[in-house]
Amino acid sequence: MTTHQQLTGSTDDEFLQRMIDTTAGRFTDAFWALFDAEVRPRLPEAPAVVDFGCGPGLFLQAVSRRIPAATLSGFDLTPAMIEHARGLEFAGAPASFEVADLTADRIPLADASVHLGAMTAVLHVFDDPFAFLGEVRRALAPGGIFLLYDWVRTPLRDYLTDRVPREAGDAAGARLRAMRLFPSHNKYTVEDWRWLLGECGFTVVADAAPRPNFHAFVTTAEAN
Repeated sequence: MTTHQQLTGSTDDEFLQRMIDTTAGRFTDAFWALFDAEVRPRLPEAPAVVDFGCGPGLFLQAVSRRIPAATLSGFDLTPAMIEHARGLEFAGAPASFEVADLTADRIPLADASVHLGAMTAVLHVFDDPFAFLGEVRRALAPGGIFLLYDWVRTPLRDYLTDRVPREAGDAAGARLRAMRLFPSHNKYTVEDWRWLLGECGFTVVADAAPRPNFHAFVTTAEAN
């Protein structure tokens, strides 16, 4: 698995800051409209929510404002992300964060213990997404939801227009970073994601494109 950080040559601190700076662009009003309409109504009043590849923890912080009674957990490979996440304030109980390699054989979660599992812009870098999705199914409680939000294939012109600033700044550097990431970000079409999820036992119950180059899938899982 080659990560975005490795492709761009970023330090942990640079990668952390970039993830913080781009959070609002990922979790748009359209994303939260999908969450409020299609995810929240399918959850119990006090759900167990896990963010796989949680980055700086800001998604779970936003979830806590919507569902203060939720029990929140996050896993990430980068220690700097986990350190930042542990310093956040939450509307309900503090979230639990752990450094973990999600490509390992087993995710550190009990069977049928998760009501909502979420993953944003991470699964496309996995060499074996099938194994990970099998672990998600194992961890989901009956009726649980897996929310996948990830990159989809986009024409190069549109991708660079979205990623490279037009105004003053390091446009050349931004374009170089974007070109390094382009093959990774553009691996999957919407139909590829649908097929992969179906092959792994998930049913898409709602989906949307909350921002350019991204697609969100709200899924339920068949029993193992």
